Amino acid sequence: MVLRIGCCITPHGFGHAARAAAVMEAVAKLVPAEFIIVTTVPRWFFSQSLSVPFSYNRLTTDVGLVQKSSLDEDMQATLRALADFYPLSDACIAHAVRLFSTCDLIFCDIAPLGIVTAERIGIPSLLIENFTWDWIYARYLDEFQALEAHIDYLRQIYCRANYHIQTAPVCRVTAGVKTVPPVSRSRRKTRAEIRRRLRVSDEDKLILITMGGVVGDEYAVGPLQQEKAAVFVLAGKGAAVKIEGNIRLLAQDSTFYHPDLIAASDLVVGKTGYSTLAEVYSAGVPFGYIRRDSFRESGVLVDFIKRKRAGLEISALDFKTGKWLRQLPELFTLRARSGKRENGAEVIAEYIVDLLSKDARNSLKLQIKTEDFF
Repeated sequence: MVLRIGCCITPHGFGHAARAAAVMEAVAKLVPAEFIIVTTVPRWFFSQSLSVPFSYNRLTTDVGLVQKSSLDEDMQATLRALADFYPLSDACIAHAVRLFSTCDLIFCDIAPLGIVTAERIGIPSLLIENFTWDWIYARYLDEFQALEAHIDYLRQIYCRANYHIQTAPVCRVTAGVKTVPPVSRSRRKTRAEIRRRLRVSDEDKLILITMGGVVGDEYAVGPLQQEKAAVFVLAGKGAAVKIEGNIRLLAQDSTFYHPDLIAASDLVVGKTGYSTLAEVYSAGVPFGYIRRDSFRESGVLVDFIKRKRAGLEISALDFKTGKWLRQLPELFTLRARSGKRENGAEVIAEYIVDLLSKDARNSLKLQIKTEDFF
């Protein structure tokens, strides 16, 4: 029997999609499974991240935050988008029901639409998160009072998930909810293979600069070109692979798999995002991190980095101007950490398989909700 698992994924950056992909891969290693993905994260991201059968369905599942760049959000645009999308319309829910109608379970990272849809179909929902949007929006409530209605609405939906798992580093611990280690995609190619493709010798210091899945970031490349102590890989900075001196430009949809790039590097520099941190932590590579002061999750991720002694902070201004290169001697003193780290994706996969085994198809089928929540 093949499990059919729905995946309802927020399109906010690529971090949630990366976490979901890691879970899908881990499930498929345990049992035959097919995945029905619903999101507006580009199809190519899943084609690159997954080696298992999946169908891709483009549908807006969530709002998150509207971003000007990876470090700056647009709250006025976010409020307009929230007002347009919530409360969820019957048409939107009906569309999602059609897409997920053959599923045995829907897991949500962290799009509430999946929870509502599972209720309508009568199947279990699993919420996977290290934060939920009601918690994020609360940070802006003093300035934007219109968020209060959305916070209350989303909190009510999140509470209706049948099952709930939190992934470390957790922003708001929920009593009685299972917590798993950081979730990261697994690596595929060796450090030597990736460096050979990038034309980087074993002796060179390789620095990966990555700002996640949001476009619009501008930072000075000139100072990097003048820095002869390292080779720089600029993820998402070109239309194709381009090699110029000590610079390697890679398109956002480059065939270089991101976890492999991280593991092949001597240092990763980028914003504090969940999937980057999880994959850096898994690979044991030092992290020159850029804090997002306005984004509530960032402080929790920074605390984790400090506890694990896994990196060194770079200011956003120094990153944009190139002045952060003055920190290279100190950054290069950070040592890569060896040893295998437990991947939360494997723990979640075992949990899902256990839920859907032992006559679970009958015992976990839920009564279709008759209440009109909307």
